[in-house]
Amino acid sequence: MNGVILPPVVIFSDLLPPKRGGLADHTAALAIHLEQAGHPVTVISSIGVGGNVPYTVRPVMDDWRDVALLAAELTAVPSDAILIWQYVPHMYGHGGVNLQLPSFMGWLNRLGRRQIVITHEIAADYSWHPGRFWYAWNHRRQWKKIMRFADAIPISTSRWVEEWSARRPEVAKKFFTLPSPSSIPRDPTLTEEDRLRWRREHRLPENAKIIAYFGTFSPAKGIPWAIDGWRYSLRANQPVAFVLIGSAPEIPLASDLRALYRPLGYVKPQEVSRALHAADVMALPFTDGYSERRTTLMAALDHGVAVATTTGHNTGSALERAEWAAHVPATDRNGYIRLIQELVHMDEKRRTVAAAGKAHHDREFAWPVVVKRLRERLTA
Repeated sequence: MNGVILPPVVIFSDLLPPKRGGLADHTAALAIHLEQAGHPVTVISSIGVGGNVPYTVRPVMDDWRDVALLAAELTAVPSDAILIWQYVPHMYGHGGVNLQLPSFMGWLNRLGRRQIVITHEIAADYSWHPGRFWYAWNHRRQWKKIMRFADAIPISTSRWVEEWSARRPEVAKKFFTLPSPSSIPRDPTLTEEDRLRWRREHRLPENAKIIAYFGTFSPAKGIPWAIDGWRYSLRANQPVAFVLIGSAPEIPLASDLRALYRPLGYVKPQEVSRALHAADVMALPFTDGYSERRTTLMAALDHGVAVATTTGHNTGSALERAEWAAHVPATDRNGYIRLIQELVHMDEKRRTVAAAGKAHHDREFAWPVVVKRLRERLTA
């Protein structure tokens, strides 16, 4: 750091390991990378989190409406600390509604405290259900205040940056895209022999092509399309396996398919890395389209796996044209099935997509790149 004293950072986040989920892992990795860059980091989080980590954790929050406790906690850190909010509405209140928190941000703004709001979600979609409509309406009320009080608003989805810059040009300069990097450390020592060893350990043919699906099961992640792509990729002279990394309900399969199906469930990051290293194609058919906030996508790219995904209403304009992932519209089931087949059986196309994805990841999405982009705003 050449003797330069960097400002301390306080991260507010309800989610932190040992809680599970992408945002818990993102908070931990963000804290570690900022600490390594020379910023003393304190994470103010919820009761029960923390552990043996290289940054300070204050696990004190039980109710995030208790802004008096938040204010008291800030007295324990230097007054020049930069405040970073990890923002997803549902983290901070029932149904994602916390009317006290934006007012607290306003109080901090009036005190001249520098605040950065890393936005992973903005608001729930409107619904005819009265309760859900009320939540979605209040999310937007909160967001309106946050846009006014924050000094910078990195957003994890480029489409949202485009949309909100057009809607609110008076605050557009606060917005910029900040991808959510992979939470799975890649083991750089893994070799081709490790790919074969992984197949043997999981009782799969060494010449099998592997389609992987990574993430928790949800309707928004389109796993039926991934399975359909696998079914139609099966050939007599080419075994094709389907590996599911993460939690999922029991999937009814015929006996010939079940012999090539491996549900791994939740496994440690090192085992996820080994599975990704062994995979040939990552199937990620998001119903809302792929975006920079999808950490499963980032993990696949980092591991050099060819990605088959979809474009939708949350896909930014640059991603719609991207050649570093193979994609079709999220409405085109048959096109997606053909895409999976092509990547499985057309070796040159698969290698080209995989290499382009890895190169783009290292240039735009890796943790050092993302933290550098954030730090430029921290110290501006």
